Amino acid sequence: MNLKEFIVKYIKEDDNGKPYISEELEKILNETIKNEKRVKHSLSVGSLSFDIAKSNHLSNPKKYFVAGALHDIAKGLSKEEEISLMNKYYKYYKNMPRYCFHQFLGEYLVKEVLKLDNKSILNAIKCHCTGKKNMNTIDKIVYAADKIDPLRGYDSSYMVEAMKNDYKSGFLLVLEENYKFLEKKNKSDESSINRLSNQCFHFYLNIC
Repeated sequence: MNLKEFIVKYIKEDDNGKPYISEELEKILNETIKNEKRVKHSLSVGSLSFDIAKSNHLSNPKKYFVAGALHDIAKGLSKEEEISLMNKYYKYYKNMPRYCFHQFLGEYLVKEVLKLDNKSILNAIKCHCTGKKNMNTIDKIVYAADKIDPLRGYDSSYMVEAMKNDYKSGFLLVLEENYKFLEKKNKSDESSINRLSNQCFHFYLNIC
């Protein structure tokens, strides 16, 4: 189904115009993600993506809500399921670190389980964990919203405000902070910075 049909079927709106998911979609996410905390994170990312899009006066902010809300739909897959699906549908990326498999398989599940056919949403989900070079508006906003979601438990308020004020410069700030985080983590885990993230950092921050 196209995005308009998906929104009619699964997305509601409160009295203030804020979107939220239907009980049917909530049930699907609970069944696929299989973790209440992760579902709350996904919906929080959807809400933040919507707020950022609206603050930046972007058209159709509900599209950003949908992409954010669905970004972690593949988090409930088992290791065996991940490897099987990566070998079948994403062979080019199967040697990437396993922690980022869910972004590729998220694209797959949104198409196969929810039957949503919207290229920009699917692409945003497909790069939300690692980033990539040549990211478009929705890619940048969902990537950033995932990294700075208030439910992650650290003070990201300055980055949230930066994204709401100007998502372009805000994205660069989030990217810089994420690079610092991954560099620190990489000292104990050499797989923390992968080739897609490296390409993203080089493209936007001129970091090799």
